Amino acid sequence: MAAGLACLCFPVLSADGLMITISIVCTLSALLLLYQAFRRKSVMEGLKGVGAGLLAALFWSYRLAGVGLISTLFGLYMIATAIIMVIQGLMDLHEKSKEGWYFLALAVGELILGSIALSGIHKDQRFIQMLIGAYLLYQGVQMLVERWAFRSSSTSRTWSFRYWSSLPVYIVAMGPSILLRMAEKHNMNCESFPFDDAKNDRPVNLRVFIHTGLSGDHQFGHMTFSYKGIMYSYGNYDVAEEKLFRTFGPGILFTVPMEIYVNNCCLYEESTLFEFGINLSPSQEERLQVLLAGIENDTYRWYAPISRQALSEEEFKKMEKDYACRLVWRTGSKFYKFRHGIWKTYWVLGNNCSLFVSSLLHELDENYVLPRGINTPGEYFTFFSQAFQDPNSNVVYRSWHTPTLPHTLFDTCA
Repeated sequence: MAAGLACLCFPVLSADGLMITISIVCTLSALLLLYQAFRRKSVMEGLKGVGAGLLAALFWSYRLAGVGLISTLFGLYMIATAIIMVIQGLMDLHEKSKEGWYFLALAVGELILGSIALSGIHKDQRFIQMLIGAYLLYQGVQMLVERWAFRSSSTSRTWSFRYWSSLPVYIVAMGPSILLRMAEKHNMNCESFPFDDAKNDRPVNLRVFIHTGLSGDHQFGHMTFSYKGIMYSYGNYDVAEEKLFRTFGPGILFTVPMEIYVNNCCLYEESTLFEFGINLSPSQEERLQVLLAGIENDTYRWYAPISRQALSEEEFKKMEKDYACRLVWRTGSKFYKFRHGIWKTYWVLGNNCSLFVSSLLHELDENYVLPRGINTPGEYFTFFSQAFQDPNSNVVYRSWHTPTLPHTLFDTCA
């Protein structure tokens, strides 16, 4: 809210600083992308670098034109997030969830801001900066409302995911991947980047994993949890039923032995997993068991189009592009589809893997506040990293598993 007030009260001064900052960021981004394109011989990275370079040139050479472009992009972003909120709200209302009204209310505010940004009003530095100020104040009000709603939390510190604005969602989403790049670039060892780190001697009875990687979908990550040695993963795994470039599909949960799955992710899927251990109280653990039993009752077995026993290695190669088939072949995962409820339909920008895990955590402890808007595993990586530093939180352990360091993998024959 302080940033929003600064934009509203000092629009010209803050706008000039904003434009210079954006110009520098675009320039650095373009150079980094072009370097990566040359190093990896990636055409896509090269196109991104050229695009970022053109944007940087626009900002440096035509400041007012840059302001107009920012206003247009901001308006489009607001309209897009409003549409996402509406879709999520209608999906929740269809599944008899009252949270749908909250999403629709948020959509109205973002639709108003987007419409103003795209209107015919003269776009100068004062206009765009005051618009951004209004947006930041809008975000601040959301934070205050949620903190008030969860004011009765029993522990000494309430964790809220809304410490971050929704605007830089791409940066937040890429957080684990950026950290992984830094780790590989500087060859970080266990002393500077701990592999097995416990902040106290409290036992871990629930584990959360943030998946990340250096390219493709891996950069945006995945989120799973493990209880009593079994990994649970929610996602869109039925290729035949996927829609709109894999953004929609039937919600599917699969279970698999944790150690086998972690090794498979690292060795075959080229992912790195950041692990955070949580200490649950006896009552929370009982509640978790009830929730898992409820999930079991709300699902039925779904079978991927592959059989481990019936296929040869050559036949498997023909089906290897299907992730569900790879999991069955290499780990023996079991898949389940939801009969009804909000998880029956998967949506990458709404009911996704991270919201599934965070909803379960919120059921166990209201201090794990549910996020609003576009949520990503990277947001939870930031949250758990901070929670581990807090002596009062129940996040008591952290680790990571990567194919580049064999000692971080599990000792398993699978």
